[in-house]
Formats: sequence, structure tokens, C-alpha cells
Amino acid sequence: MAQSLSLNVSNRVGGSNRAPILVASEYHHSSQRIERYLKRLGRDVWRCVEEGPHVPILTPVQADSAEDILGGGQAAINRPTKDDIDKMETDALVFYEISCGVAPDNFDIIINCKSAKEIWDVLKNLCEGSEQAQDKKLITTLNEFNNFKAHPGKSLEDSFKRFNSIVTKLSNVGTVRDNHETNLKFLNGLG
Repeated sequence: MAQSLSLNVSNRVGGSNRAPILVASEYHHSSQRIERYLKRLGRDVWRCVEEGPHVPILTPVQADSAEDILGGGQAAINRPTKDDIDKMETDALVFYEISCGVAPDNFDIIINCKSAKEIWDVLKNLCEGSEQAQDKKLITTLNEFNNFKAHPGKSLEDSFKRFNSIVTKLSNVGTVRDNHETNLKFLNGLG
């Protein structure tokens, strides 16, 4: 059992040579790990997720010789530059890394995605939900914070862990409380 738990944690956290697994129920933490992992791979890597794949601009070029002009009448297309090729290779790397970081139960959802950005956006929408779902999470978490009370018979440490989890959830939904308010709320919740 301990080995299985250790392997599960190892897969979720990832490693120096593989992306962490994105776990939908732990989306905020998982997405942060994946973002940090990708940024560590290089400065242009996270760009692929934020901006989407690089599309080289290929333009027709004028024929250079009389033979080209008489040969077929079609203008040639310029080739991608070295920079274009490097960016497209980075796009492919990021696409692979994010694809491998998707848990098997969510893989069918992203199987038809064509870019790392598309995968990231689909997973974000899946895990965070619509604006209405996000509002509901915010209201629920605010209610949890406002109604915090230590459970009778629980240790101070258990109460603090539960309260800290609520404060973290608040941060994850975009609401941050100052330390004074947080400390006061915890102390008042102890009864």
C-alpha cells in the first residue's frame, strides 16, 4: 500500500525529466506544477501554452531566372527560417509534454486537440468549469471561511490544517484575505 501511494504521489508531482500528471480534483496545484515544469524546460516553452503554436509566414517569392518564369508560371514559396523550425519543434515538445501529463481518464477529452494551448484551455475549462461554476465555488468557499468553527474533540493542529485548507481554497478562487483577518477568524473559530 505504501509503495502504491508513493508511486501515485510520484506520478502527480512529476520529475526532472517528465511532466507531472494533471489531476482534475487538484487542478490548481497540478496546473502550477505543470507550468513550473514547462518554464524550467526553456524560455519559449511556456509561450506555446499561452500564445499557441508558432505559425511561420510563408510567402510567394519571385522567380529568379527566365527558366523559372517559363517553367511553370507558379511562384515558389519561401521556406521556414531556422527560427521558425526551432519554434515549431518547441511547439511539438510542449504538445508531447502536456499530452503525457494528462491522466488516462481525461485523455479522451484532449485526444483531438491540435496544440498545447488548445489542450491547456480544454483542461482549464473542464477543471475550473464555467463562469457560473466558478462563482458557485467562490460563494461556497467564502461561506466555509465565514462559518469556520473548530470541531469539538479535534486537536488544534487538525483545526488549523482544515482552516489552512479553506484559506488555500480562497486563494485558488482568487480571493486573498490579509493575515490579520485570517488570524482573527481562526482564533474566533476556536470557540
